[in-house]
Amino acid sequence: MKRLLFMLMCTFSITILNAQNNEKIYAYGIDYSYAKVYAADESVEQFAKAFENINMLIVTEPEKYDFSRIMGKRVEVVIEPMLKVITTADYANLKSLNSTYEEPKYSEIVKNYKLPQTEGVGVVLVAKVLNKPMSKATYELITFDISTREILSKREVSGKTGGFGLRNYWAGSVYNIIKKEKLY
Repeated sequence: MKRLLFMLMCTFSITILNAQNNEKIYAYGIDYSYAKVYAADESVEQFAKAFENINMLIVTEPEKYDFSRIMGKRVEVVIEPMLKVITTADYANLKSLNSTYEEPKYSEIVKNYKLPQTEGVGVVLVAKVLNKPMSKATYELITFDISTREILSKREVSGKTGGFGLRNYWAGSVYNIIKKEKLY
């Protein structure tokens, strides 16, 4: 009897794991709408354009900016919703001479995303502080259930910047995060 119960429990666990492994995962890119840029000379307009172009790198350089490395599973990139978010964001308070950051309500951020998918898992990097003197950018790496918008995991991550030009300099931090972070 114990053996039968044990086998049923194992079968049930394997079924649950398989169901979770078959769930589609969507990478929505980098949300810069809540970012603070510390001690940088470039204009707000230059940063707004760079943010859009950094997100486009996920599409144009998929081997380098592959969110599948973070997730440990195949990830489908859907960048359009994030492009709408960052191109319509109000960056009036983007630049700062203070490196502190007031945490937004990430659950509200995720709930407000207008996504074409109705189920699966979403993954997004929410930019926090882009710190020019430290050559480092800090993000919140968030995974969430698309249907309920419940946050499944949230972790602060940071990456060293690098590269020539505004876009490449800050995109370097995203590349370094993708290269080293693993969620699963």
